[in-house]
Amino acid sequence: MSEIRTLGLALKSTVTVMGDLGSIGEEVLAAHDIKNIDITATYPGKLRQEIHEAAYRRFGAAALLNFGFAMYDDYSFEAVNKAVETYWSVTQDTGPTLEALDAVFQVIISHLDASMKRGHQHDEQVYGVTFHRINPLVYGIQWVTTSLPHHEAFAEGIIHSTIVRFISSDWQHDLVFHADRTTADAAHSTFHWTLSFQLKSDRSITCRELITRYELELKETLLKNVLEDANRSLSTVMSSVKYASRLQRGQLPRPERIQNRFTSFATLWEPRDTIGGDLYWLSSSRLEGPFVLSVVDCTGHGVPGAMLSLLVSNLLERIYAHNTKTNPAEALLALDDHVRRGLNQDQKDSESDDGCDAAILRIDPHQRLLEYAGAKIGLLQVSAQGLLTRHSPARCSLGYQEPIGVDARPQLHTIPYQPGDVFALVSDGITDQVGGPLGKRSYGYRQLEATLTAQAAMSANDIIESMKKDFADWQGKSARRDDVTAVVFKV
Repeated sequence: MSEIRTLGLALKSTVTVMGDLGSIGEEVLAAHDIKNIDITATYPGKLRQEIHEAAYRRFGAAALLNFGFAMYDDYSFEAVNKAVETYWSVTQDTGPTLEALDAVFQVIISHLDASMKRGHQHDEQVYGVTFHRINPLVYGIQWVTTSLPHHEAFAEGIIHSTIVRFISSDWQHDLVFHADRTTADAAHSTFHWTLSFQLKSDRSITCRELITRYELELKETLLKNVLEDANRSLSTVMSSVKYASRLQRGQLPRPERIQNRFTSFATLWEPRDTIGGDLYWLSSSRLEGPFVLSVVDCTGHGVPGAMLSLLVSNLLERIYAHNTKTNPAEALLALDDHVRRGLNQDQKDSESDDGCDAAILRIDPHQRLLEYAGAKIGLLQVSAQGLLTRHSPARCSLGYQEPIGVDARPQLHTIPYQPGDVFALVSDGITDQVGGPLGKRSYGYRQLEATLTAQAAMSANDIIESMKKDFADWQGKSARRDDVTAVVFKV
């Protein structure tokens, strides 16, 4: 058996984690007349190489780094889980120690080595993962693999994923790839890294939170590459934009962030051009205390809007990474500063002048209090008795070159509420949409408020459906002008 063979499970996981990039994996399999993958069978190793190469050529190393980081989700590793449980049990009393790190790291590397040997078959079973200690907290890693020599980012993603998942709350790690030491023959490539650890002074951030943060950073880089690919090649623009849409939808709140927080919750989110600049965001369900909801409308739509919305989503995650103590007015000012600095618009020679409108709510169900601050996005409230109140935002936008004046800063509104009260946040893609009998008038707030008041006794989903129908009827044959977002909820 001179041909490299790959276990079906490994091939299937490759196709699965790359599925968001469209049909790349399926196209490679179809070229080899493979319709279904038997996870217990073996397949030519070149299939996996071809899939990785197709993604690498279009989206660069960022694609392989993402795939490597996501691979862990498709496997269960009992030995590593037990070693990690032992690590946390030991360090609970003593704190993180070099001995505890050595012990868990050895199991992690052994697991990676066993996985490599189990996932592939070849006459020369030389591949696998080994490590040696260079000095305290510094290790050398050798990875012998069936990957192509320039696909080291895939293995790098796997290493990062394993460390971040299990011990990153205690240890900061730095992984340095040594390209000059890479060797390759017809069957194998050998990669080398230096991995160093440093004990963290602040160990309050959980591994789960760090995984989320790392995933966001990886997706942000990959999204940029995907959008650049769309700009480079008209023949692939639609598949690239569709993948960008999947990535952007992945930034929206997952069900676990919504569950058990609202008595009723529904959204309308329709980018004008498949991807866009609107987003809604919820703080992590693992944080204690009040939770935070935000709706943001970024400059532009399509590709530019999507890029900015991803930046804003990441910034909100960072503002509320540890707790939700920051009140909405302070958070908007922090977002304003972060966006300006993130786009280098705090520099006099900046060529861009982009930003966003936003509303942030901090909701305390136990006190039945809602704190709100807005920058050009207002909050609508209809009480259980049918009384409508419009809580007005500041007339400023965030992140632009011109800093917000002291008198124009968002103000904090503290709003008591009762069961049955309904709240709504909408982007101006709804209120500014032209339509109506003559196709010349904006939808405006009056029509929105009328729909909201008439349906206030219904569920949030019913309200959104009514709003969606009324808005579509109003738009008629008029062209959609902007991204559209509405969030309706009861607490």
